[in-house]
Amino acid sequence: MEDYRLVAERRSSTGKKSTKQLRAAGRVPANLYGFEKEGYSISVTADDVKKVVARGSKVVDVEVEGAVEKAVIRELQWDTFSTAVQHLDLMRVDPDGMATVEVPLTFVGDPPALKVGGQLRYGMKRVTITCSDYRIPQNIQVRMGSMQMGDTLRVSDLPIPEGMKAENAADEVVVELYDARKAG
Repeated sequence: MEDYRLVAERRSSTGKKSTKQLRAAGRVPANLYGFEKEGYSISVTADDVKKVVARGSKVVDVEVEGAVEKAVIRELQWDTFSTAVQHLDLMRVDPDGMATVEVPLTFVGDPPALKVGGQLRYGMKRVTITCSDYRIPQNIQVRMGSMQMGDTLRVSDLPIPEGMKAENAADEVVVELYDARKAG
């Protein structure tokens, strides 16, 4: 997965006057810290910040003086009218860190067969995935609107995001749609 690259410059001066000058020059003051390294002040272009916000990115590659570090956006401070980012906090992360976690499944859509006697039987409400420890999804959506009577969705059918792996058995039942009138 390709992350947006923020090209940053170190800031030597801080304070109200300095940040006001930065913003007037089309730059946004920021801090880069964490992952067992010393933190320092930087600035990035306002245009780059707008692009990151528009993409909904939480993870970025921060390039400072030729070195690139993986970071997550910890905080965005907006102006009074929430139209422009005034300050940005970036926390470095381990680019190789992995986690195995349970992620809730969110079931979306109603199969038409529910109106003619179909019933849903849920086999699981959470799936165990292994992923980068800074890319843990809040949930995984299971779309059920196109299910037909007798259909079964299994772990192998789940839309697991790129770079992540389901740890449950591939044939484990997530949800099945059966005919309640014929069930014994």
